[in-house]
Amino acid sequence: MRMTRFYINALVLLMLAIGTCPLHAAQPPVNVALHGKRFTIGTGDNRLTVLYLRGTPYEMGYAHGKLCAKEVRYLAEQVAPLMMLGMGCSPSRVDAIWKLYEKHLRPDYLEELKGLADGSGVPLRDIERLSAIPDISQWSCSFFAADGKATEHGDLIQIRALDYTTDAGIQKYPALIVYEPNHGVPFVSVGWLGFCGVVTALNADTIAMSEIGDDWDKKTNNFDGRPLTYVMRDAVQFSKTLQEAIHQVRDYPRTLSILYCLSWGKTGQMAALQTSHDKCYVYNSTDLPFPTKPGMVYMSMGMHSDWNAKLGHVLLQDYGHITVPVAEQIMHQLKTGSLHAVVFKPATGDLWVANATAHQMAYDRPFLHFNLFKALSDPFFKQPVPSTTAQKTSLAPTSAR
Repeated sequence: MRMTRFYINALVLLMLAIGTCPLHAAQPPVNVALHGKRFTIGTGDNRLTVLYLRGTPYEMGYAHGKLCAKEVRYLAEQVAPLMMLGMGCSPSRVDAIWKLYEKHLRPDYLEELKGLADGSGVPLRDIERLSAIPDISQWSCSFFAADGKATEHGDLIQIRALDYTTDAGIQKYPALIVYEPNHGVPFVSVGWLGFCGVVTALNADTIAMSEIGDDWDKKTNNFDGRPLTYVMRDAVQFSKTLQEAIHQVRDYPRTLSILYCLSWGKTGQMAALQTSHDKCYVYNSTDLPFPTKPGMVYMSMGMHSDWNAKLGHVLLQDYGHITVPVAEQIMHQLKTGSLHAVVFKPATGDLWVANATAHQMAYDRPFLHFNLFKALSDPFFKQPVPSTTAQKTSLAPTSAR
């Protein structure tokens, strides 16, 4: 009788334990071939991984993790700890900051990170720490957008020069990640395998976006908001016009002093945004606080940096003659874009990207061409997706200003 009672009690405890498991932990099987595709472009020592993702946030994250498990583990378990060490920021401090971010992120993004963890086998906490680092460390960068009389052929051209240390080895696995989410606008993110946030991007409605870290309003810095990588993802995934993209940046919580460049290929419109935790100023070429000419905005290394004069001087010299090769040469000439250097022609879906290696800065490297519209016409994106994979999504960040 005692043994019978023991087994009954054990069975009850087991059932209770199963019953207390979080429901969201059980996910349906993911058909990786249906939701992810990985291949390489380029030749020789100038090769670049391209990753196609489609489906629900969890499906995209899982496919990403399964196809890139080695790279996810490298970025989360080797690069991220070195970056935290370099910033003098302990893992527990990063965890606390991530908890502040979480309150403001769409649940979709959290589901994608969970999928990335499940697919790769990397602990979710390590992936969350990796996701938090860019906003904590920020980037010193340059951007410009030029259109109409500013360019040789009147077409919109935008650059994103990402200046960031390569000491931790983040440059080892660069990638172009093309997303076709169940909800939102398809886009390509210029980044790294294992990273779900956005630092450089172009969407299928021809919105391009660049960014610069700054400290112009440092006194209001507060991590209780959306990190820059998800401010940018909100803007490119959920905007079809320039005004919608500005709204995504301006009208929901932010964290630190960050400068953004947005342009819209369909109209040639552009804007430079000066933001902080509680302020957002939007400039165009008529009211930019630096010398400029019609159809051109730019910023470099910060709102009040001497680099603004350097970049502005070169742009004014090249005014009316700016082309893609000229834009590439400007980054090489000024030595900006150490981690990656990108030129966009948003209207046609074209971009050119150079990535750093262990021994060479991106601005000194050859550029690879990629076209978003051609990518989205790939048969991979035409495959029918079972209706059972449909999932509700949040259409806005969790809180507005």
